[in-house]
Amino acid sequence: MISVIIPILNEEKILEKTLSRLQPKLKNRELIIVDGGSTDDSIRIAEKYGKVIKSEQGRAKQLNAGAAAATGDILIFLHADVWLEQGACKAVESALLSGYVGGGFLQRIDGRSILYRILEVTADMRGKYLKVFYGDSGIFVKRTDFERIGGFPEVPIMEEMGFSKALRKLGKTKMVKPRIHISARRWEANGIVRTTTINWLITFLYFLGFSLERLAKLYRNIR
Repeated sequence: MISVIIPILNEEKILEKTLSRLQPKLKNRELIIVDGGSTDDSIRIAEKYGKVIKSEQGRAKQLNAGAAAATGDILIFLHADVWLEQGACKAVESALLSGYVGGGFLQRIDGRSILYRILEVTADMRGKYLKVFYGDSGIFVKRTDFERIGGFPEVPIMEEMGFSKALRKLGKTKMVKPRIHISARRWEANGIVRTTTINWLITFLYFLGFSLERLAKLYRNIR
């Protein structure tokens, strides 16, 4: 069985939209929403669509808590502002049966700008060639391999980067279709160019060896 895990924190503005689109695609598969201490209406909304658990705040901690509570032998990790197309879960099952250890989904950003199409291509290439998967691309993995890795590293930032590095050491990864749909809210709030520049800057500094604590502080100050 597949378990889909979504960490949330004060996501009431987007959660109804994404869960209402995601939940029908899952059918009888498990949906776990992990709250990190929301003070808005997020929990009430989430309870309409899946099982809600609470954990300490922090994306990695919430993802690991969701995995611990899940009953599926396949885990899919998503951000709160994405949803899957029909057939996505079957594509994951097929990839894992074919010998891949995990991967992500090809992207579709929910906006019309040509810049979004460029971002989709770069994100798809990142997953295909660099084998780096973020929650906005979705991350899927067998539970056994998730446990071999030790879950997501509980660090202040870039936990998905660390997990991707460990995942690709286990074997081949794959970007699958149908595509994952992503809300354009982040880019609309701060501008496409600014948001993308910040993301690339943080990634660049990560590869230069900046400490995760410094990167987390910088990200909070400039986002």
